[in-house]
Amino acid sequence: MQPYNKSLMCRVWIFAVCYFCMPAWVCTQKIDVMKLLPEKFDAYQATEWLDYEGEALFDYINGGAELYLSYGLAGMTGCKYNGEGLPQVTVEIYGMTSPANAFGVYTQSRDREESEYGQGSQRYKDFIIFWKDKYYVLITTQKATPESGKALLHLASLVDRAIPGTGRRPAIVDALPQKDLVPGGYLYFHHYVWLNAYLFIADYNIININDETDAVLAKYGDADTRCYLLMVDYPDETAATAAWEKLKNEFAPESAGERPKLQLEDGTWFTTWTRANRLCAIFDGRSLEQIDNLYHSIK
Repeated sequence: MQPYNKSLMCRVWIFAVCYFCMPAWVCTQKIDVMKLLPEKFDAYQATEWLDYEGEALFDYINGGAELYLSYGLAGMTGCKYNGEGLPQVTVEIYGMTSPANAFGVYTQSRDREESEYGQGSQRYKDFIIFWKDKYYVLITTQKATPESGKALLHLASLVDRAIPGTGRRPAIVDALPQKDLVPGGYLYFHHYVWLNAYLFIADYNIININDETDAVLAKYGDADTRCYLLMVDYPDETAATAAWEKLKNEFAPESAGERPKLQLEDGTWFTTWTRANRLCAIFDGRSLEQIDNLYHSIK
């Protein structure tokens, strides 16, 4: 999934929210890449070992650290490789606080589902990404050549084999109906800024998403019939009901009933409901039939 473009000021604000509200215990889990990665292979030589966290990481990736911090960053380690006449290849291994968070960063980055590396991956000519256990791995090259392409594959295999464990993806993802789900078209998160970045509902935390909630936003239908399913698991039924009431009252004040079905001013359909501690909502429905069919497909 690709988010809307955000201004630099917005990105700095998101970083501030994620970093300064981040609990102190997140900076705990990193891989020792000097034991993991080779100093030399083929015509490549390790020229810089990477070790970043906090504000230093924010500087290293030029304002993009809010993505990792919002998923509970533990730290990033890696290595840059260079060879005479060869494009640079960089390995970055982001250690997160849980497999669910590593999976969440991965869903922010991929747009299709592959399984070549780790527990889910995507490969292009100039980069490879994958997640495995508590780690999100990004391997890039400055230019796609036969030599750099071979290096990407070699390093991805090394890192994959070196991470011994696996982690479970969030259970809420398994609850997504598969019929008409866009391949790779869902995002797992637990920070409200990502909901508003991918599907703008409000410029504030309208449904009380926080570190104790699990949320998934999924695309259904082709480009001409696209709608979105949002599911959020709260710590208890009371919290889910409070968020549901807030969504109804502030997003669609005219809504009423346990499962309102509304056609909004822009012609799209909206509905929302709760089941135990889970809030569900469908946005941008193209017809009443579409939102009803999706509703009935959810277990």
